[in-house]
Amino acid sequence: MGNESRKRFGTQLLLLAALSMAAAAPAAPSSPAVRATEELREALRTSPDTAHGAQLFSICAECHGAHGDGNANGWPPQIAGQHARVIAKELIDFRTKVRWYDPMQRIAGRHVLQRTQDIADVAAYVAGLVPSSATTPGPGRHLEQAGEYYTRRCEWCHGPQGEGNDERFVPRVAGQQYEYLLRQLQDAREGRRPNMQAQHPRLITSRSMDELAGLADYMARLGSAAQQ
Repeated sequence: MGNESRKRFGTQLLLLAALSMAAAAPAAPSSPAVRATEELREALRTSPDTAHGAQLFSICAECHGAHGDGNANGWPPQIAGQHARVIAKELIDFRTKVRWYDPMQRIAGRHVLQRTQDIADVAAYVAGLVPSSATTPGPGRHLEQAGEYYTRRCEWCHGPQGEGNDERFVPRVAGQQYEYLLRQLQDAREGRRPNMQAQHPRLITSRSMDELAGLADYMARLGSAAQQ
């Protein structure tokens, strides 16, 4: 075999070795956002079992309450009546660390909600709960200004009564706990809610704390006993 033939043969061996190593190497891990999207698609393809969801909800009830009303301090929000797709998406975002809050990341993890089916089941059950109309609103300041801002900037997506949209994964904000809404607005503005749509930070970056508080209060009063 001549020198040129040996060189070509050696090159072919190196190429075959490289191809073999590439085939044997594990696939690069997908990003959290990609994993979240894939699991959400899987969850939406499943037929939920609300009876099983009711059993799983006993874990949620320890913080969110037996009826899913949450708490006035806003750490556990009202989840009763929230759209099933929204609940499923948020649970999966917590599970895949696309959204951050340690207690929820533990609950949404696979040691509690072991299967994607579990997420679909509990989301459907929560969506069927009747939301409370007696959640705790804010101090009642800046409501007129907040209402005007909501109509201009928020209503087109969240709805005139804060009803949201299940098909488009838009959460129901009407009657939500004021403290929870205020914290989410602050988190979105300061980059702690990366799973929110990008327009949220843009819409509220220039808002003062008083304006954010008024907006949270206005949304908390929509559809509630405290509505003005």
